Amino acid sequence: MPDIMHRPITSPLLRTPPGPWSNAIEVRPGARYLFTCGLVGVRQDGTMEDGIAAQAVRIFENINILLREADMDMSHVVKIISYLVDVAEQPAYAKARAPYLGNARPAMTLLSVAQLAHPTLRLEVEVIAAKHD
Repeated sequence: MPDIMHRPITSPLLRTPPGPWSNAIEVRPGARYLFTCGLVGVRQDGTMEDGIAAQAVRIFENINILLREADMDMSHVVKIISYLVDVAEQPAYAKARAPYLGNARPAMTLLSVAQLAHPTLRLEVEVIAAKHD
């Protein structure tokens, strides 16, 4: 079982999140952090996945690769920032992302953007993870 080094913070004065996230996450002192760049749906060979669902799967596969390299997993993710070109694609994104989250409930932010670095990109995701060794 992973070291639980963060805890959700909420209040009865706030709405309970209606999705797989927390209003806030507290990280205990002494954690080491991993900050990813904005990841997009690109394969190792540089080609891009087609469509929001395939791009989301590729992004979360790539996030898992980075987490493993840092000796972490999704339970260590404390923040996810997502940039969508079309907010109407959010349900498809959420469905593709769900299997990767498992029981993790990081803080999340979703932003709608006019475009990303390439015209076929639909989504970009950054994560912040923290772990105590």
